[in-house]
Amino acid sequence: MNRIPARLLTLEHEHGVTLIEAEAQGQVFSAMLVGDPPDLASGAPVTLAFKETEVAIARNLGGEISLRNRIPGTVLALEEGNLLTRVRFAFAGQDVHAVITTGSACRLALAPGVAVEWLVKANEMGIEC
Repeated sequence: MNRIPARLLTLEHEHGVTLIEAEAQGQVFSAMLVGDPPDLASGAPVTLAFKETEVAIARNLGGEISLRNRIPGTVLALEEGNLLTRVRFAFAGQDVHAVITTGSACRLALAPGVAVEWLVKANEMGIEC
């Protein structure tokens, strides 16, 4: 599980869905939660949490996309298996990991030093208080 310390910016709730925006190291992240809204106020510290398997990786992505969390990064290391590859990059001084198919890692020509964007859908981003 990836975890990033952040500060809550906004919290909007409607019809059982809460949309949260939080800031970490100048990057704004979005999380969509289902159920009752958390009892938090703007400025509260939170931890953004998301699974390694919910991180997509893109190279040379242009135009608009519905994924709200689009973060630039550089590949630091790869752990390649026959089926899956674990990709490591850094954000805010800590490691962030993605698990993608090895075929996708090859197609994207991922290697240490390669610039990428890592993406997480808002509904796959959770928060811990």
